[in-house]
Amino acid sequence: MGISQLGGSWLRKAAVRTALVCTAAVTAVTASGTEAMALAGGSTAARFTLAQADWYPGASVSASYYTRLTFQSDGNLVLYALSDTQDWPLWASGTNGMGVTRVVWSQSGYVRLLNSSGGTVCTLGALSPAPGGTARVQNDGNFVFYDTDGDPTWASSTAGFATGNRNYCNT
Repeated sequence: MGISQLGGSWLRKAAVRTALVCTAAVTAVTASGTEAMALAGGSTAARFTLAQADWYPGASVSASYYTRLTFQSDGNLVLYALSDTQDWPLWASGTNGMGVTRVVWSQSGYVRLLNSSGGTVCTLGALSPAPGGTARVQNDGNFVFYDTDGDPTWASSTAGFATGNRNYCNT
């Protein structure tokens, strides 16, 4: 659900939009290998190496009180926008029910979603080598992979909390 679909007055919608894009004073990080970092303009992001430990269902990372990337028990990797009353998906791998049991963060600059046999169900990101790259769940609602020069190599295209592709691996 986007901001335009929230119920209530124009003023309430404006307040929610402002809250979503404002800088959070506290950054919650719940995945191993992550750290909070300040970006230009004072916003925050959850930054983690693409060579971190594999994720299993239940793993997640938050950039702030406004965005969270979660690997769900149904095998779907989902980026959520968070609010006091409701969370809504901005982007999803679309791999629910496809047997995905593990997310492998490759130091080469991409992420693989694997089934229980180790087979690749879906790949996210650039397949060109980018050793030492990072991934960021940003406070603006975007999930981005960066190379070592700080240049983006892949993004969920959800900056500004725009609803992105919720069936990424099947399009």
